Amino acid sequence: MHTAVGFPVLIRSFRLALTVEGLRPHTIDNYIRDVERFTTHFQGRKPNSISASDVRDYIAALHPDRAPKTVHEAQLAFRRFFRYLFREGEIRRDPTSDMKLMHYRVNPQPTYTEAEVRRLLAACDQRTREGVRDRALVTVLFDTGAREGEIVSMGLPDWDLRTVWVDGKTGKRQVYLGVAALQSVERYTRRWGIMEGPLWIGKKGQLTGSGILQIIRRLCLRAGVEHKTVHGFRRAAAAQMKRLGMNDSDILEVMGWKDITMLRRYTATVAGELAQLAHERYSPGDALRDSRR
Repeated sequence: MHTAVGFPVLIRSFRLALTVEGLRPHTIDNYIRDVERFTTHFQGRKPNSISASDVRDYIAALHPDRAPKTVHEAQLAFRRFFRYLFREGEIRRDPTSDMKLMHYRVNPQPTYTEAEVRRLLAACDQRTREGVRDRALVTVLFDTGAREGEIVSMGLPDWDLRTVWVDGKTGKRQVYLGVAALQSVERYTRRWGIMEGPLWIGKKGQLTGSGILQIIRRLCLRAGVEHKTVHGFRRAAAAQMKRLGMNDSDILEVMGWKDITMLRRYTATVAGELAQLAHERYSPGDALRDSRR
């Protein structure tokens, strides 16, 4: 059944469907933005009148002025929107059903190496309260891969379950702590006398994102490590989990990701290294040699 409603009503319905699916607000806003631009371009047209050639022409017009990644994301929005309209019976055919997505190269982002993380830890003076806190902070950043906002939101962990609740970009979730990270946090909270409230404290109270950034900048300068932002630890954590052999589905769960796209983007810097490690582990030639023994 095809109704006579126009694009504004259908976009409102599409937004609600995305919300029910559990997509992040930021992702929903991006989808809606791209769809609204598309439908504004075809203002006055009925949804059923949009053809595959209309979609191709619109994308072709986008390409010269937009980065390939931006065009790719717009295509994802159009495809999801028209698939939704088709499922809802609002259009007779999906004009994006045969659309080929634009490929784009993922630019490697700066990532702390394992050696650099060790140097940052060594730069934390354990004779001082600040040094004990800073070591705990770096350890937790690298161990959990938590986002900056999630780090700020941390309270005291569950010492038995080795987890801590965070609240950030994707909402509330539990983050797992390794034994070394838990020990560094225990030492820090004991030294600072933290019994409740926010976990990360400075001289003037709870640390903000800016406060955490300043700590990392100061440590990088002291350790002689290039500053790669706080977010560099998130990329470093993902890369290290891959190095250690953690499977992708577990990494997605630990990092709070919905799909593998972000994992590939975060590990692009060390893709060659990871491929070499994987080949060493699963070399067809080595397996053939071993089978002869």
